[in-house]
Amino acid sequence: MDRDEIVERLLGAWRLHQRILLYLLDKIPAKGFAALPAGSKGRDVSRQLVHLDRVRMAWVDYHRTGKRPHMPRQDKKRPGPGKGELRRALTRSGKVVERFLADALAGKARPRLFGHDTVRWLGYLIAHESHHRGQILLALRQSGHKLPVKVTVDGLWGPWIFGR
Repeated sequence: MDRDEIVERLLGAWRLHQRILLYLLDKIPAKGFAALPAGSKGRDVSRQLVHLDRVRMAWVDYHRTGKRPHMPRQDKKRPGPGKGELRRALTRSGKVVERFLADALAGKARPRLFGHDTVRWLGYLIAHESHHRGQILLALRQSGHKLPVKVTVDGLWGPWIFGR
């Protein structure tokens, strides 16, 4: 496998991860965005997704500038954003991450921390977001908005396993 193929496969892994996240977003029922895991005082489903967007943008900004971005806390008294706003934000931040990854894999940029290792940062980012996807599914299930197996298994895991 040559370098260009490796780069394309790494970018493809990010694109697949992004596609799966947007698929999950589309399958969340409107009432599910306010769901919290049982006993949690943390983020509801909407705010979990906002968190992913903010973390993506913050890491890329930090990698590019070396400055820690100021991220004001979210106002828990206001309702979180809806599906459309979340889709726009996650689509935008997904493209920002992909551009940074492409630049870093081409030697035009590099992550700060993570041993300056682009692949390690990509692994971290996918692991971090997958952790929150699990929290989202738990919150939905515990609040009575359990998604069908066709979504949770076929839609969220099938693309990784079977290449759909």
